[in-house]
Amino acid sequence: MKKIKCLLFVFCVCLLSACQSNDNVSKVNEQQSVSVPNETISSDGKILIAYFTWADNTHVDDPSSVDVDASTSASVLAPGNTEKVAHFIQEQVGGDMFSIIVDEPYSSDYDECLDRASDELAQQTRPTIVDTVKNMDEYDVIFLGYPNWWSSCPMAIFSFIESYDLSNKTIIPFCAHGTGGLGRSIEDLQDALPHSTLLDAFGVYRPDTDSCQDDVNQWLSDIGMVD
Repeated sequence: MKKIKCLLFVFCVCLLSACQSNDNVSKVNEQQSVSVPNETISSDGKILIAYFTWADNTHVDDPSSVDVDASTSASVLAPGNTEKVAHFIQEQVGGDMFSIIVDEPYSSDYDECLDRASDELAQQTRPTIVDTVKNMDEYDVIFLGYPNWWSSCPMAIFSFIESYDLSNKTIIPFCAHGTGGLGRSIEDLQDALPHSTLLDAFGVYRPDTDSCQDDVNQWLSDIGMVD
């Protein structure tokens, strides 16, 4: 009888130890599965405002002869629509400006420009950029601006982001667009920047670019870039 009691006691002790062990493992697993909140953007982080604009990527022999097409509001003369937004951003957050310029300019005829852009998109061309950001490692936050070309970014945008290691950097897209809005440009950027943090993008209808300063300010506040 004593042997049976001893065996039962040993069995209970082992069972209790096993339960405690399983409970500890469960707690460890729970701790590992807790999601980590997004890091707060440091106000001390260095900011770059990089943008592609048609006006900087074409050549017009006689600027006085240009009549901007009211149906597209695409600006072939500097400052282009995207650059205007870039300046609005800089007025609020500071930062350095960088215009993304390709070595082979686009046509100053908008239809011809878009024809080339369509071919580049279909072939996933990466146009050569004439200049680089020499100190990219110093920047923590990169505003990235572009027009909506065929529901995506101009291929030069991908030439730009593939030229650097942008891992762990905060990327903030902004776009001047027609009736297509942002298109699929954000999805394309997410695919191209899997190790970067993309914040909510800003989009402005091209005819409204000149008067979008207040909208830019509100957006910057919403994403935590200004108080």
